[in-house]
Parts: sequence; C-alpha cells; structure tokens
Amino acid sequence: MTSAELSRYAGWSAFASAIATILGLVTLIMFFTLGQPWGTINDLTSILLALSILPVLLVLHRLHRRDAPILSLATFVLGLLAMLVAAAFQTLLVFRVFAYEQTALVVPGAFAVFGATLMVYNTLARASGSLSRKLAWLGMIAGAGYVLVIAGLILGGQQSPITAAGGLIAVVCYPIWAIWFGRLLLLRTINIERP
Repeated sequence: MTSAELSRYAGWSAFASAIATILGLVTLIMFFTLGQPWGTINDLTSILLALSILPVLLVLHRLHRRDAPILSLATFVLGLLAMLVAAAFQTLLVFRVFAYEQTALVVPGAFAVFGATLMVYNTLARASGSLSRKLAWLGMIAGAGYVLVIAGLILGGQQSPITAAGGLIAVVCYPIWAIWFGRLLLLRTINIERP
C-alpha cells in the first residue's frame, strides 16, 4: 500500500471512528431509556470503533517513527493489541459467548490503553510540529477522556462522576479530533513519510 493509499484509507477510517463514537453515545442513551436491541447495537458500534481506529494508529506510528522510533512502535503495538482485544470481547458479547460482566472492565480498559496511545502520539505531534498545536491538544484531551473512564470505573463504578466526565470528554473531543485528522489525511496535508 502506497503512502497516498494509506492516507486515504486512514482518513476514511478516522471518519468512521468518529461516526461510531457518536452512534455509540446515541445507542447507549437509547439502551438506557428503551432497552434492547439498543444494547447490542451499541456493542456493534464499539466493534466498528475499535476496528476503524487500527489504520489511524498505523498512520500515527508512521508519522512519528523517525522522531521516536522505540516509543512510537511500542505505542502502536499497545494500541493495536488493545483495539483487537476490545473488538474480540465485544464480538463475543454480541454472540453471547460472554456476559456483560465479563467485558465490563476489559473493554473500557482496552479503550483506556487507546486513550493513552492517543495522548502519546499527540504529545509527540505537538513536540515535533507534525500536527497543529490545537489538533495535538485536542487529541491529548480526547485520550485523557478514555483514560478517565477506566479510572472512574475502578474507583467508583459506572455511577462515578469521573466515569461520566471521562466519557463526555472522549465522546465530544475524539470525534472532532478524528474528523479534523481524517480531513488532513484526505487532503494529503500530513506527510506520513516525513524526512
């Protein structure tokens, strides 16, 4: 796959991840107000989100592998594994192999690892100037939201204000970041093969 093809694919994937995030919020609200089948639909949006993030992570790695090769590779591998775990556990939940209780910490934990990778890559982007300062800050804040969700779940459960705050931060900031980043990739204004 050429750099141009990867940029295009990752750009559209970033858009898909933004849409999946928004649909995830809508279907979660519908589930809590109306019940099934909205819970299952929400689980499907989580699978779409996890899988659509993979090309985005690859581009972020390629963008930073020269400036910070070991950190970028380690971050990519952790993010990749986390999203594969999230997708696998959500798939097993959809097919009723697992009960919700068996995925209640694993999936948010996997998304917290993704949040941490988003924070690392956007910190690298801010330091190197590979992304605008505003976009990099937005990515760091979105990543922190995902991390806060798992912190809230561990400290106080689903009713924790930390869980709610983290979820709100992630669901607002990540789609904006993903659409902005995806647009830059589609316009080819980001050189993923930086010299």
